[in-house]
Amino acid sequence: MKIVLIGAGSYVFAPTVLEDAIVKHKLADSEIVLVDLNLEAVRAMAEAARRVSAELNVPIAISYTADRAEALPGADYVIVSASPQGAKRWAMDYEVLKNFGLADQARECGGLGGMLNAFRSITLIMDICRDMERLCPNARLLDVTNPMPRVVTAVERFSSIQGMGFCNIAHLGENGYTFLPQLLGRTGADVEIVTAGLNHFAWLLEMKDKATGEDLMPAIRQYVLDGDWSGQPEHAQIELKIMRRWLLEYGGIAAGSVHHHAEYLPVQADVRYADVPPYHGDESTRRAWMQMLQDIGAGQADWRGMFEHKSWEHPLDVALALHEGSDREIDIVNVPNRGCLQGIPEGRIVEVPLSIQGGVPVGVAVPALPEGVSSLCAILSEVHEMVAEAAVKGDRKLAHRTIDFDPAITDKAAAHAAFDRMIELHLDLLPQFAVQSSSRN
Repeated sequence: MKIVLIGAGSYVFAPTVLEDAIVKHKLADSEIVLVDLNLEAVRAMAEAARRVSAELNVPIAISYTADRAEALPGADYVIVSASPQGAKRWAMDYEVLKNFGLADQARECGGLGGMLNAFRSITLIMDICRDMERLCPNARLLDVTNPMPRVVTAVERFSSIQGMGFCNIAHLGENGYTFLPQLLGRTGADVEIVTAGLNHFAWLLEMKDKATGEDLMPAIRQYVLDGDWSGQPEHAQIELKIMRRWLLEYGGIAAGSVHHHAEYLPVQADVRYADVPPYHGDESTRRAWMQMLQDIGAGQADWRGMFEHKSWEHPLDVALALHEGSDREIDIVNVPNRGCLQGIPEGRIVEVPLSIQGGVPVGVAVPALPEGVSSLCAILSEVHEMVAEAAVKGDRKLAHRTIDFDPAITDKAAAHAAFDRMIELHLDLLPQFAVQSSSRN
């Protein structure tokens, strides 16, 4: 099995893929190619990974390059976790948005900031897909890049590559569902949970006691509505207040961080909006991380240190099941809707459980979303479609129509003006938008 990891200089995600490959699954005789424009970072990552592979006697061919065209031939799986100049471009957007009185639109996935971030991510992903169509047309693309549903929508609609997206924020925990069971004094091991909807906008549909089969939905609804939250930490009480409001307004219990959900909604007074780039690790932290990787590669530090900051996403689990033709159940995956989720058009990217049987992945049909939640998800799914199409086609007019349609953007006039300024700042990364005027007519 050949795995290509694009964005392999990443602070959190790349080490998790390597740990899963070497330590967890022990993928002997496989090949991993690490790709990143930052050659210093990806070299250090590769040398550290080789040390782990050697010490654990797991023979994996680990190489690195800055040229994905060099890496892709023969690939079985291409994992992408890359945000083009993420922190720098987010800061550029933030300054424009602040100047237009729209600082609360500086979002990673939703609103106006999320649209520009999607344009940049989709442009990169589509370039990768074009290379894959030429160099490894049968490989699967496993995406971890945000905004997840918009990126995977672009792959599904505008390429021949099979893709799926991975983001486990609905778990709110490293090892499966954590926050929701804790509200009832339980652990994830005690309960069976089903969440579904859209990425960063998932909702609790089922919660049952594993041992007895007891339906716990009435209990958690009651807790969110008027339970005693005094024993919860402050951040959890803030989450619960927002969850209660949405339960009353939309009829559903949000699964995941409410601050992620809020990116797709109009500004809310009790939601914390980012004023710094939403990426892991500041510059000093990254320098220390680089030094540690170099020390590990040189045999001067304990290799376990590179796996201390874990990602919650494990796309390699899926890749291995697909490759081996085995069975596996996955709580959360972003895939095309094939009868999985009522109220969302067929083929749209939805977040649902995935069942792999004999190496064949099938999205799991889940109970219907509450009516208010379903209506909102249908609107947001349409926004995702519009953003993906505008990104691929470089269609400014469609982008402006999306601003008018998107419920997360309320000051339409300011948003239109800010967009015209923002798109000009990023034309070096978005050349497809350069050939059109900024006219909205």
